[in-house]
Amino acid sequence: MPQEYTTKIQTLFAAGTPADIYRYLQEVTPIITVAEKGMHLQLDDSIAKDSYDLTDFRSDAVNLYRWEEKLYALPRDYGNQNLFYNLDLLTEAGVEPPPADWEDTGFTFDQFLDAAMKLTKRNGDRTEQWGFLINRGQRPWASWLYNNGGALVHRDESGLATDCALTDAASVEALQFLQDLMYTHQVSPTPDLESEMGGFELFASGRVAMMMNNPSSVNQYRTIEAFQWDVATLPIGKAERRGTGGGGTGWAAAAATKAPDMAWAFLQHISSAEAELAEVAVGATTPARISVVTSSAFQNPDLPPKHSAAFAQAQEYVVRDPVHAAWPEITQRIYTPKLDLLWSNANDAATVAQMIKDEADALFA
Repeated sequence: MPQEYTTKIQTLFAAGTPADIYRYLQEVTPIITVAEKGMHLQLDDSIAKDSYDLTDFRSDAVNLYRWEEKLYALPRDYGNQNLFYNLDLLTEAGVEPPPADWEDTGFTFDQFLDAAMKLTKRNGDRTEQWGFLINRGQRPWASWLYNNGGALVHRDESGLATDCALTDAASVEALQFLQDLMYTHQVSPTPDLESEMGGFELFASGRVAMMMNNPSSVNQYRTIEAFQWDVATLPIGKAERRGTGGGGTGWAAAAATKAPDMAWAFLQHISSAEAELAEVAVGATTPARISVVTSSAFQNPDLPPKHSAAFAQAQEYVVRDPVHAAWPEITQRIYTPKLDLLWSNANDAATVAQMIKDEADALFA
């Protein structure tokens, strides 16, 4: 399980016996913490010595693992959020499929809401089909903020988070839009119904027409045989440019390794195009290498989705997670539990956002 892996890695580092190589997650250990505590093998000297070519990696994927001009990991993947939709249900409801092109600004919040309402079916007080399932993971819900011109945090010139940005008007508006999808427009199942029935299961059974997810989950969707499905860009609100929550994971070597040369050699192997292609074959990653994410192995024309090229295009619009040593604590202790008040309809977006800012800003400082 992911949580067991995270706990194991943290325990090994705390004991002073870290794994030589491990899959590094910035949402667990921020890059600034890695740099300040000297946790990882710094890679710049090895890259220079071997003239190691980084150009096949997306530059923004590499920069996730760089702090103060020093590199501490190599990219494994570079994920993002996309809209998955049941094409059969859209056709039945007379709804035009949303565009896959991330540069198409015609697909707006209002158009999305109109589609979600047309795709919702009720029988008396009972909802038999929902237009959209709200993914309450942070990167998915934060994507709505980005697409409305909002943000999770404000940042300084170095990219370091300085304070909570949820009380910005654009952020509040996007959060309220999500709450209204559940409780005002009633086009999205509430958290209790989702937990009871299961998020993917609601989509796979045809009870939900649209949902947001990461491309790395595509093999799960490919098990669906009952209907046609495809992917699209995210709707845009008041933002000048789309944004999608993402980033990815990296491969890192512990600074304490007793075999740094072997560790570097293995990092090169595990992050190679061949290794990424092996992960693509089992649907385990959204590749960070340009040659792999644009390959026919990843954008397989013989398998759904038809518009798999959107997965690669979405990488251009990724908004990285906040960078701050206290971010894991802030999100786990404040953002996530306080947002439950929004999802349960206990408080409106403005109230919840202010509660989060009041408590979080002291930790950012």
